[in-house]
Amino acid sequence: MNICRYTKDRKQEWDAFVHDAKNGTFLFLRDYMDYHAERFMDHSLMYYDDKGRLMAVMPANEDGHILYSHQGLTYGGLVLTTKSRATDVGTMFSMTIAYLREHGFTEWYYKQIPSIYCQYPSQEDEYWLWRNNASLACCNLSCTIQMDSNLSTPWERRRRRGLKRATEAGLHITEDADIETFWPIMVENLRTKYGAAPVHTLDEMKILHSRFPDNIRIYTCLDSQDIVRAGAVVYVTNPQTIHVQYAHADQMGKKSGAIDLLYDFLTDKYHASGYTYFDIGTSNEQGGRFLNEKLIEQKEGFGGRGIVYKHWRIVL
Repeated sequence: MNICRYTKDRKQEWDAFVHDAKNGTFLFLRDYMDYHAERFMDHSLMYYDDKGRLMAVMPANEDGHILYSHQGLTYGGLVLTTKSRATDVGTMFSMTIAYLREHGFTEWYYKQIPSIYCQYPSQEDEYWLWRNNASLACCNLSCTIQMDSNLSTPWERRRRRGLKRATEAGLHITEDADIETFWPIMVENLRTKYGAAPVHTLDEMKILHSRFPDNIRIYTCLDSQDIVRAGAVVYVTNPQTIHVQYAHADQMGKKSGAIDLLYDFLTDKYHASGYTYFDIGTSNEQGGRFLNEKLIEQKEGFGGRGIVYKHWRIVL
C-alpha cells in the first residue's frame, strides 16, 4: 500500500471515491472542504494498493507538528469502501504513523466519523486507534432522533404545547434561500446566549449553498404577516442522515413555538422521504467537558437521544 498527499489534480478521483464510500458524506467533497482553504494548510492523504487502486482517503490539515483530520470539519477520519477489511485498515494506520514520523509530525489528531453518518459498519478505525494507544481527546454528545424506530420517544408535553401555540398563531414553514433574513437572528442568539459566533460566515454559507443546493437546505418559519421568526440550515449528509447545522428563533418565535413547528415539519418531511436519523447536534463546550444541560434537555424533548462525536490523539 502507498500513501500520497492530495493535490488539486486528483480532485475528480477524490470526489468519485467519496461518493462511493461506505462512510462518506458531502462534507468530504473538495468543493466543500476547500471553501476555507486559506484557513488551513491542507494535508489530506490518499491510500493506494499495490495495483494503484484507491483504497481510502483522509481529509486532513497540518498545524505545526500536528496532523488533524480535519480542523475545518466536525468529523473526518479514514473514508473507506465496503471492500476495506480490518487488516487493510490496520495497515493504513501503520503506514500513516510511519509517514507522519518521516515528515516530522509528533501527533495525529483523529476525528472519528460518528456511526449515524456511516451507511455500512465502519468502526475498524476505532479498533486500530485502541491498538495504537490512542487517547480520547474530546467526546461531544449529540442528540439524534431515529425516525424509523418503534422505540422512538414521544415528544414531551412542553414541546407539544409549543407546537400547538405555533399552529394557533398561524406560523408556517417555507423552504427557500432566504438565509440573509434568518442569519441575523442566529448571530444575535449565539452572541447573547453563548458569546459565540457561527462557524460559517454568511458569505461562506451562501457559497456552500450555491455549490450544494441538494445537500444544504434552508427552512424558515414565518408568522401570519410573513415575518421570519425562526430558521434552520439543514445538511442532508447522506441517504440516511439529516443534520441540523443551525436552528434559531427570535424572541417572538421562541414565545410562539417556532422551533417546535420547524422540527415537526422537518422530521415529518424527511421520515416520509425515507431518512433514518435526524441529528439535532451537540450541546457541549470546552472540548466536551461541559454539557449544556438545558440545551440537551430541549433536544431530548423532541425524542432525541445520545450519539457521541469522538476525537482521538496519537502521540508519535
